[in-house]
Amino acid sequence: MKRRTEHLVEKRCGRREFLRATKLARSIHLALHSVGVDEDWRALELANVVLQALRQKRAAGDGDGSEVVLTTTEIADAVQHLLVVTGQAPAAVAYGAVAAERGRRRQSVAVLGRFGGPAPVVAPLLASLPETVAEPGLRPQRRFGE
Repeated sequence: MKRRTEHLVEKRCGRREFLRATKLARSIHLALHSVGVDEDWRALELANVVLQALRQKRAAGDGDGSEVVLTTTEIADAVQHLLVVTGQAPAAVAYGAVAAERGRRRQSVAVLGRFGGPAPVVAPLLASLPETVAEPGLRPQRRFGE
């Protein structure tokens, strides 16, 4: 499958990209694989069904002349619904769990970035070391010996 130019996806950060069908099929395959279903064709078929539903949504939205911009949460909901309807409820749970884990990682990176990352934590630790360990005037090195 290739990138579909008729579908725009709005990411959580507000950025817009074209929908990549292979990325969608890969995420469905990972969810199916995590519950023991190792059939590539099934993931491709489910991704194709989701894309057909998106095309129908776009055709219904063309009446007012506006473009259909999907969000990542809408796509995730559609995939989970389709997995439940096709009898793959454990895969739907796994798909949701992966999305929740990504959200937790995103939030932890945002919190870490808000406080300046790990660098401010290192400076007080170096200052608290005795002079025999940390020589006076010794500047801590950054990555790659800078």
